[in-house]
Amino acid sequence: MDALIGLFWLLTAMLGGTGDAPECLLLGGLDAARAQAFVADDEGGLSDVYVDERTARADIEMLRSYRERGLRLVGMLLRRESCGVTDRSRHRVTLDLVDRLGPTSVRTEDGRQQDLPRDRPTQRTVVLEQVGDVWRVAAVESGQRSRKR
Repeated sequence: MDALIGLFWLLTAMLGGTGDAPECLLLGGLDAARAQAFVADDEGGLSDVYVDERTARADIEMLRSYRERGLRLVGMLLRRESCGVTDRSRHRVTLDLVDRLGPTSVRTEDGRQQDLPRDRPTQRTVVLEQVGDVWRVAAVESGQRSRKR
């Protein structure tokens, strides 16, 4: 998993990700790990993203909901429109960002592939916290949705 996150950071840096702060690139790596956990239907993989299970609760419930309905994510892409640091201390960083779910699809029990509805940009505040020598998501708050583009 660490190799995947490292590759994501490298590609984002080379291709020019949204947000110049290194913490925005770090969040991009965590987003990639989250997407991998969703596609693999791996609740445990979310421990690579969040500081604890309480913080991961919404994602765990979403994964379970997909599973209960016989759906499995085939691909998941998060598109970030902006990202910036609003507060920084030695072991904690607060980011203000706007993102949305990009093209994402599920496979049904009978094998059909179905695209999920398009998402609109959403403003979020994300708190990253250093846990040992790694960073994890400690909190996510969604603000108002931005206007549709």
